[in-house]
Amino acid sequence: MPDAPAQAKLAPLTQAEIDSFKVKPFPHQIEAVNYGLASSGKWLLLDSMGLGKTAEIIYYAETLKSRGLIDHCMIICGVDSLRQNWKNEIRKFSNYDCLVLGEKISKKGRISYITIPERAKLLKDSIQEFFVIINAATIRSDKIIEAYAKSNNRFGLIAVDECHKFATKTSQQGSNLLKMKSDFKIAATGTLITNSPLSAYVPLAWTENDAATLTTYKSQYCVFGGFGGHEIVGYKNLESLKDEINNCMIRRILDDVRGDMPEKNINYELVEMSDEHRKFYDAIVDGVKEEADKIKLNANNLLALTTRLRQATACPGILTTQDVESCKLERAAELAEELLEQGEKVVIMSTFKEPVYRLAKMLDQYKPLLGTGDLADQAVQENVYKFQNDPDSKLLICTHSKCGTGLTMNAASYMICIDTPWTDAQFSQSTDRIWRVTNTRPAIIIVLACAGTIDERVWEVVTGKKILSAYVVDGIENDLTQTFTDELAQIIAGL
Repeated sequence: MPDAPAQAKLAPLTQAEIDSFKVKPFPHQIEAVNYGLASSGKWLLLDSMGLGKTAEIIYYAETLKSRGLIDHCMIICGVDSLRQNWKNEIRKFSNYDCLVLGEKISKKGRISYITIPERAKLLKDSIQEFFVIINAATIRSDKIIEAYAKSNNRFGLIAVDECHKFATKTSQQGSNLLKMKSDFKIAATGTLITNSPLSAYVPLAWTENDAATLTTYKSQYCVFGGFGGHEIVGYKNLESLKDEINNCMIRRILDDVRGDMPEKNINYELVEMSDEHRKFYDAIVDGVKEEADKIKLNANNLLALTTRLRQATACPGILTTQDVESCKLERAAELAEELLEQGEKVVIMSTFKEPVYRLAKMLDQYKPLLGTGDLADQAVQENVYKFQNDPDSKLLICTHSKCGTGLTMNAASYMICIDTPWTDAQFSQSTDRIWRVTNTRPAIIIVLACAGTIDERVWEVVTGKKILSAYVVDGIENDLTQTFTDELAQIIAGL
């Protein structure tokens, strides 16, 4: 296999290559791949959220593979919980297979991982899959970096997703990332500059677009003062930094590509549970199974049991006084912060009210407006009106039941769903709050689901079987009630 000089510009995509992709790409996604092909091979992908950075990376990797330039592509997830989402997206968009390094899946779909030394051995040995997915925490280990350097596998492309999470060289994962060599590199994020220009150092240095040491980089862009003159008190030469970034990046925002996008774009994101959250959820599963063995499984009982499981993935605090973090709420807060920092307005929807209040605390600096059943209709309407008309009111957090019908929230183009209603009709009603006939921008819906839990089953029901009973919505018995009961019984039986 010939070596590919990373500096050489490559020919743009041919129509045959575009036609070979599993899912037809949008024009702006083709543009991103062509940018990468025409670059040095080491570049920044800075498209804003919802435009399909994941698909762009997959298409770029497949193109390099088909041209004989790489054997494997490594995906490094800056957000640890997104390994499962990457696996899901590769299955959706790619013709190639993937390996989540060290993953073990039980018969019940529960995910665990082998030890770091075992992962290092696996990385060093021959791997058959094209895509290999690891997380940021894994590359903190020097054993992994050593195994990568001595690996029998040729990772011609490394793509780092959410690269801003690697902060600066002084972090272990940032320092170790800088040791990972490859012919082709992509640093991807929608928010390269977070707290300071220092957040751009590792992405720029790793992609070999800035050869400075961290000390030199700081002296170029930071103003020092304070005690001993060593404290960063400001920044300078930001136009120079802007030029440096512009020379190696492609970035589009929603307004740049809205003609490419469908009117309503639904993104389903799988989130991995933390060990603590998974342990709590498994305990709830065991309790539900035990209770199901003891009671008559009618529609009311089944709904109560499955609701408990859904509460366990959305917000453990509904069911326990223990301090168990919700991985979905953590991810929702991350997504909301990224969008809000870009100047977007955001709606967050939840089935349960407790996640609304927890998120309101987590995102308190953005002064969120709320919409739950605890508020009077007049108060909710006033909050929605303020969200629609006040440019400084950018975040609305509410429940599907209170705000999922009859209200217009299309000042936002983004909605994050902590979970979904049971029926497709009700889900469409909720998401249509930000998609109205007067829209000039697409509506982007992000649905969060915990991998290996009831969330995945509910999504199958909502998207694949769109005839579930109105019993869920308003308790009315009808000819579909038995269908609904059967669905719930199957979910309990499959635990």
